[in-house]
Amino acid sequence: MPFIPCILGCVLALCVSLGGYAAEPVKKVHPSVNIQNKANFEDAEFSLKINDIVMPYSVFSVFVMPNEAVEFEVLYAQSKRSYSFINDDSNATLTDTNRWQWRAPKKPGLTKVIIESPDKKQRMTINVFVKVPAGEVQGGKLKYYHIGHYPKPSQIKDSEHYIVPNGFVKVTPENENTKISPHFSLKEFVSKQRSKHPKYLFLQNKLLLKLEKIRKELILENIPVKNMVVMSGYRTPYYNKAIGNVKLSRHVFGDAADIFIDNDGDYRMDDINNDGKHSIGDAQAMAGIVESLAKRESFKGLLGGLGVYGPKSHRGAFIHVDTRGFKARWVSK
Repeated sequence: MPFIPCILGCVLALCVSLGGYAAEPVKKVHPSVNIQNKANFEDAEFSLKINDIVMPYSVFSVFVMPNEAVEFEVLYAQSKRSYSFINDDSNATLTDTNRWQWRAPKKPGLTKVIIESPDKKQRMTINVFVKVPAGEVQGGKLKYYHIGHYPKPSQIKDSEHYIVPNGFVKVTPENENTKISPHFSLKEFVSKQRSKHPKYLFLQNKLLLKLEKIRKELILENIPVKNMVVMSGYRTPYYNKAIGNVKLSRHVFGDAADIFIDNDGDYRMDDINNDGKHSIGDAQAMAGIVESLAKRESFKGLLGGLGVYGPKSHRGAFIHVDTRGFKARWVSK
């Protein structure tokens, strides 16, 4: 199957229906273009449905509870022959053609699930992080790591738009560089509070899908993206309170990121609108592309907040994105 048509054909749509995403074919949204930097497009030649999410990437991640049942299903298979499910625990049951029911290990940690094509030329690597149950948080701490206190769902207005963590990923020097999607690693989303390892993290898959889609769209709009910086990902309630942010910040619920493009490595937003200066205009240009994505049916399941922030003396411009489930827009100069 040719590589570029696979990308530009937009083989799946993501839409939320109460509890998850449903895959459905969509029309092309881009004309054919000559993509020079093919390494930035790491789609596999088939898609994989994992419980309620659908993703087309050669590497991705899921965050599950100990002993949780997880369903894997190959979509858009490129062969009539059966695909292979590979996992060291071998705790999977074939329930239909190219569909498996797998049970996560009982012990928190990292394991890998690999889905391989019949000819062994195509494979997806799913890094499965088994979380430490939230019930182990005592006095606002998990071991020696400050988590703080989450409100109960009954204390949150419109609580259906907030997911209070049922567990946390244990982040160690051994796993922090693990790729959780083609262009992002685990450590990029850890709360910025000062602490030794182990650290703990709560993250939602939808955010990773959204970031990868934004990154690809920027490139399709002729904005080079060698490095998309996650300036702030997850924040513990403890750290969020310490920096004086709003109590119900989306960062606390693992579905938000503050991001900017930094190809020259100076940790400042690049001049992406090519006006010869670094200003809020660069963040606005980036946000405009995110806004264009939000108008598409294929992006419906990833709707959320979009904030534009101008530069300050201690940092450059950036944008905030999240997947709260409804549109919210703001600008901070």
